[in-house]
Amino acid sequence: MDELVRWLGVQLDEDERTAREAGGAAWEELPVSGWVHTSPLPDTEWQPPGYDHHVASAPLSSDRAHIVRHDPARVLREIDAKQRIIQVHNARDSWGMCVACPRDEKGAMQVEIEDCPILRALALPYADRPGYKESWRP
Repeated sequence: MDELVRWLGVQLDEDERTAREAGGAAWEELPVSGWVHTSPLPDTEWQPPGYDHHVASAPLSSDRAHIVRHDPARVLREIDAKQRIIQVHNARDSWGMCVACPRDEKGAMQVEIEDCPILRALALPYADRPGYKESWRP
């Protein structure tokens, strides 16, 4: 597996851990109070005591809307989507080449995995994290 793919997997694992520690549930705005709180989980999921709690206070409704839009539930969905994209790029054909990477008219891969524009784009939001290489920047 290539360095970019490994590094990106570590970033996604860290985001997943953080989102799960935050409860993994959706958040809702309480416009009257200026608070954002966790949404109740379905009855089928375990909830720690007092789970329905305030997670942020923001005086501006636009700030609360942004916080709600980027709740742990969305983060987990985004991680799942990114992991699926990476899985496609890790799939190899009978010659050991990435099945998703661009190819020339003869069927040869045009880029190495680390040069794949899709994987580079997936890594870009993590450019401020340790280990990111400027050579990965799209």
